[in-house]
Amino acid sequence: MAKKILIVDDDPDLVEAVTMILESKNYNVAAAYGGVEGLQKAKTEKPDLIVLDVMMPDKDGYAVCRELKADPKLSKIPIL
Repeated sequence: MAKKILIVDDDPDLVEAVTMILESKNYNVAAAYGGVEGLQKAKTEKPDLIVLDVMMPDKDGYAVCRELKADPKLSKIPIL
């Protein structure tokens, strides 16, 4: 079963490029285009890894990371 990676970034071009690279390596990729959406997708998608941007307009990556690590169901997911 392929590992699932969640990409959280407000730059759609970057998300598309990273998605193409990861999918070519047989990863399943989910994308979120902001911090709030990233938190929601982390809860629904249950990724094996989260690639998280720091500077986003709605909720920055540091705040997203704190919320993920505070949630017992999500705290074990590695964040890059």
